[in-house]
Amino acid sequence: MVEYYKGGKTWEDSVRRIFPEFADKPFATKTITFVVTEQCNMRCTYCYQTGKNNNRMTREVAFKAIDTILDQNKMGGYLDPEETPGVILDFIGGEPLLEIELIEDIVDYFRWKAFELNHPWLDCYMFSFSSNGLLYFDKNVQRFLAKNDGRVSLTITIDGDKTLHDACRVDVAGQGTYDRVSEAIKDLVAKGRLKSTKVTIAPENVAYVKDAILHLFDLGLTDIYANCVFEEGWEKKHARELYRQMVALADVMIEKKLYETRYVSLFSEMIGQPMDPAENGNWCGGDGKMLAIGPDGRLYPCLRYMSYSLESGRDPLVIGDIGCGIHADCPELDRLKAITRRSQSTDECFNCPVASGCAWCTAYHYDKFGDFDKRATFICVMHKARVLANHYYWNKLGIPYELNLSEDDIAWLTGEGD
Repeated sequence: MVEYYKGGKTWEDSVRRIFPEFADKPFATKTITFVVTEQCNMRCTYCYQTGKNNNRMTREVAFKAIDTILDQNKMGGYLDPEETPGVILDFIGGEPLLEIELIEDIVDYFRWKAFELNHPWLDCYMFSFSSNGLLYFDKNVQRFLAKNDGRVSLTITIDGDKTLHDACRVDVAGQGTYDRVSEAIKDLVAKGRLKSTKVTIAPENVAYVKDAILHLFDLGLTDIYANCVFEEGWEKKHARELYRQMVALADVMIEKKLYETRYVSLFSEMIGQPMDPAENGNWCGGDGKMLAIGPDGRLYPCLRYMSYSLESGRDPLVIGDIGCGIHADCPELDRLKAITRRSQSTDECFNCPVASGCAWCTAYHYDKFGDFDKRATFICVMHKARVLANHYYWNKLGIPYELNLSEDDIAWLTGEGD
C-alpha cells in the first residue's frame, strides 16, 4: 500500500493535542468571529464581500462582546463550555490586520476577563487570522505575533504564482499584490510559523491551478487547501479545465513523489461516493454552529449573513446583540438549527452517486434565494470534475477508487462527448 501524507493538523486537532482530556469531544472548539472592520486594502475580483465600507469595531463594542460571550445567561446555551471546552477567537474583515491594535486590546481583555471569571476557556483558547498579507511586516503586527506566539494562527492567502495571483488579487489601485504577499509567506515559512495556505478557485483562474499549486510548494508550503467558489458562474468548460489541471498536477505529484510530503485538499479518497441517508447533517457551519460579531455589536450565525456580504441586498440575518445576547425568541435560529442535508437538497442531490465531498454555503443560499434551506448547485459540475480527477490520481497511485459518475458525465468532462 502506498503511504501518502494526509495533511497537517487542524485547529481541532491542535486543541486535542494540547488538552488530551477533550479528545472524546466531537467538536472540541467553538469559533467566534470578530468582524473588526468591513474595509479592505485589496479588491479581489471573486470576493463575496461586495459591500465593503468604513465600518469598524470600537473597543467599547469589542469589550462588551467579550463580556457577553463569557456570560452563559446571555448566550442561552448557544456557547456552552461543557460541550465545546475550547474557543477560537477568529479575527476577520475586510482585512483584519488593518485593526491590529484593536485586536491586541481584545485579546488582552479576553484573557483578563476569563481569568477574573475563572472561565473554562481561560486555559483553552487560540486566536486565528486569515489575512491578505499586505500588512504582515507592520511593526505592530510583528509585535502581536511575537507576544502571542504559540496561541495564534496567521494564514496568508495566496492564489499561486504571480500570473494566477495577480489575475484576481489586486489592491485598491488595481495593482497586483503577488510580490508583496509572497515575501510575507517566505518570512513565515522561514520562521516555521506557516505550512499551509488557502487557494480560491474561480472561473478567472481555473486554468492556472496546476502551476499555482506547484509554485506554492516551491515557496515552502506543504499543505494546500483549495476550493472552488460556491457562487453562480461555473460552466462545463470550467469543469473540463479543472479536470485537465488536476490530471496534470496528479502526474507531477506522482512522478516526483510529492504525495509523500505534500498535501492538496483537491485530492481525497473520501469524496465522490454515495452517502448513506443517515448521514444527514448540514455541511456548513453557518447554521448555528458558529457565531459572528459585527462592528455594530449585532450577532450573526456567520459573517456572510451581514449586510456587507449580501450581494442581493437582503436584510442581514441577526440572532442577537451584545446587550441582550442571543435572542431567545429568534425563529430564524430555530430554523437554522433544523437544517439537514435532506431538508435543503433535491432528490437528485440527496441521492447523488458522488455526493460525498460536495460542499455548500448556507449563508449563500440565503443571499441567492432568500432561503437558507434551499441548496445552490452551481458548483456541481466542478465537483464532478474533481471526482473524475481523483479517480485518475488514486488509481495511478495503485489505490482503488470506485468511480460512480455516469458515462455521460465522463464523456463531457473528457471531451469525448463533443
